[in-house]
Amino acid sequence: MHWTLVLLMLVGCSFAWASESIRIATGEYPPFTGSKLVDDGFVNHLIRQVLAEAGLSAEFVYLPWKRSFQAAQQGKYDMASYWVCEREYQQHFYCSDELYRGQLLLYFRAETPLPQWHSIDDLKSYRIGAILGYEYVPEFHQAMQKGELDVIMVSNDRLNLNMLLNDRVDLILLSDTAMQSLLAEHFPSMPKDQIQAHPKPFLNYRAHVLFPKSIASSSALRERFNASLKKLKASGEVERQWQRLIKGEFIPLEN
Repeated sequence: MHWTLVLLMLVGCSFAWASESIRIATGEYPPFTGSKLVDDGFVNHLIRQVLAEAGLSAEFVYLPWKRSFQAAQQGKYDMASYWVCEREYQQHFYCSDELYRGQLLLYFRAETPLPQWHSIDDLKSYRIGAILGYEYVPEFHQAMQKGELDVIMVSNDRLNLNMLLNDRVDLILLSDTAMQSLLAEHFPSMPKDQIQAHPKPFLNYRAHVLFPKSIASSSALRERFNASLKKLKASGEVERQWQRLIKGEFIPLEN
């Protein structure tokens, strides 16, 4: 009888873990994250897989990026997907291990190419389109706050690309994968050579999940997350999902 009770308790615990839902503040950035994408996009699908490996379920709440970050910082959500692990963020968050590595590129119209550039100072004569709440290098934000850069902030990448096409800005910042997804979904008839990217990356980044320090259990959750992420990397599952991303499988769901 004693061992039966112990067994039942263990089984009950396992079911409790399996049913525990982790609320995650996130935003729209196809094909990496998106409420209308297959599997919620590459990053959020990967997060869901990692949590499932840990016996947890994922509940994604889509918000404007800036609001999602602030809400997570305040402890309204268990995790924030997804961000670079900036030093200033580490005052309020624990960072997961690296999910993947990526690049942000500078895009321009083919008829007005961007010459060789080396630093933020070389971009001061250009009108730049950027997204409210997106991460850029600290020097970019500092120059923008000082009025040294001419930056127009909009709410999403589609508006940003429209500004570039309509000569309202000279440059926009986007990853190559996100640009290809944007063009395929919203600008399928546009000539491929109309928009070009400068070969020098604007930013090389590493993507992470953030866990708010305002929640007492965040450190333990991060450890469980990292342990499961390590297993998925070792099994080749993370690479398999990356190949799905490269093949363009994280597309908008059919209505």
